[in-house]
Amino acid sequence: MIRFLVSRGHGYTHECLHKTPQAPATSLMTYDQLLRSRWLRRATYVFADIDRLSFWDLELAAHAYLEMQRLGLSVLNNPAKVKTRYALLRALYRAGLNDFDVYRVDEINSSIRFPVFVRRNQLHDGPMTDLLHSGRELENAIATAVNGGTPMENLVVIEFAAEPVRPGLYRKLGAYRIGDVIVPTVSAHDTVWLTKHGQLGIAGEDLYRDELTLMQTNPFAEHLKKVFEIAGIEYGRADFGIYNRRVQVYEINTNPMINQPMPHPFAARRESIRLCWENYLEALRALDSGGGWPVRLSNGTLQPRRLRTNLFVRTRPTA
Repeated sequence: MIRFLVSRGHGYTHECLHKTPQAPATSLMTYDQLLRSRWLRRATYVFADIDRLSFWDLELAAHAYLEMQRLGLSVLNNPAKVKTRYALLRALYRAGLNDFDVYRVDEINSSIRFPVFVRRNQLHDGPMTDLLHSGRELENAIATAVNGGTPMENLVVIEFAAEPVRPGLYRKLGAYRIGDVIVPTVSAHDTVWLTKHGQLGIAGEDLYRDELTLMQTNPFAEHLKKVFEIAGIEYGRADFGIYNRRVQVYEINTNPMINQPMPHPFAARRESIRLCWENYLEALRALDSGGGWPVRLSNGTLQPRRLRTNLFVRTRPTA
């Protein structure tokens, strides 16, 4: 059994696994349910959705991870060590694995390399701006975001590092880490630099054949292992591209959307989809720690006593 821990309302990402006979037994559990549990089934627990946790939930989840580990449960993605967007991109830049840097709003200085764009530090809703080419444009964009209600604390500025795979067409690559295995996934192609879902069939036969070769040879596996280790992530999907012939990792999603194979007009892409799906399921099956008797939590709950006392709302006015 594999249990994915998610925030409320975001369990849809892995639902298709319940309909897949080749998949191991899986279930979804919210962090609310986890932190109120007195017993836990023996299973492999994947701490997903890390970037959606508030600072308080994040600390509670980190304590839960340690308690579950102490009880002998198999657990992935220590919430106390997982790096989300800003921390990850800054660490990758300092390690020389990325060629672009990231800044909090109060860090911007003359060394910033334009063009840049602004986005929220958390979530996966894409940039808040188009490419910005000057300090004045950046100042205006930040002011617009803040005046629109986005706290400065939530904003990051990211240097642009992407190039078309051929004139007028961009490619976003992806790969999962599932335990110790790197599984490449199909790429997305689009006519704009902000490539999220891509356009069906736009790449053409040659690029889909090239993609299939990447799927079969997995040439970026060793590089991505280093990235995931720096990120502290044992289960998730990295989105990346090639810029100046070097891998550039843009983000890692700890609760990636998993889809069953879909029809496609090109044979090479259909083969890539099949290969990705089979490799993903094989790696997932290797994570399955089986079943067994449930474990009882030592204090009756995963919320540490010191933290639980602060969860009660004060009902008396304070002086």
